[in-house]
Amino acid sequence: MPHVRVWLLEGLDNAEPGFQAWALDYLGLATWAPTRDEVLERMPAKYEEYRAWLGVHRFGDLEPGSRIDIAEEIHGDEVLFTPDRRPTTESEINRTVQLLQASRSDLISVLEDLPAAALDWDPPYERFLPWASWRTARQVAVHIANTETHYYLTAIGFDPPWEPVPSDSEWHSFLADRRADAIRFISELRGASDLVRVDNTEAWSVRKVLRRMVWHERLHTKSLRRILDEYARRPS
Repeated sequence: MPHVRVWLLEGLDNAEPGFQAWALDYLGLATWAPTRDEVLERMPAKYEEYRAWLGVHRFGDLEPGSRIDIAEEIHGDEVLFTPDRRPTTESEINRTVQLLQASRSDLISVLEDLPAAALDWDPPYERFLPWASWRTARQVAVHIANTETHYYLTAIGFDPPWEPVPSDSEWHSFLADRRADAIRFISELRGASDLVRVDNTEAWSVRKVLRRMVWHERLHTKSLRRILDEYARRPS
């Protein structure tokens, strides 16, 4: 049974407080908790969720993780782990494209299940971070698209040919096209000479962008499922 290696990031109190744990050997596998002990306690269950997700999408079955090993610990806001500074590989690029296709199919499935009235329903839970402006299902869908094309990918050379999606847009009108351009750019990295592309302004790199894109869509798809469940349970 494999040990699951995790990389820990302690955030800043004035930015993203708490602890992030990233299993960098598995694209898009991460979790957060207020304390170091809590985030390490959460990781085994998150690993099992990730294993189940891969199984649903027929990407093979990972072995159960026997224990968590800490590979690196850092502190700051949007900083790089040591592996993030290494060139990505063609297999990692291919894996990213596969996982993004899977996460997108999950996202579309949830959005299709949402009643029209639920798209702009404000769910009754507190916003985690004061600068997070996405609360409704519509806002979350817009946020996913804009974060990919106007934040993550721009850090490694993507030049979006259009403005960010307006916050009141219908998801049918933009999700497919914006993701197609993102996948096209990622796929073209296979033939690039620079597969590191460290941006020291906000500490990004190709490997960090790829893992964050997979994680980000999975995270917000989970948020949309929560909205769907809470909308179904709301008082009539």
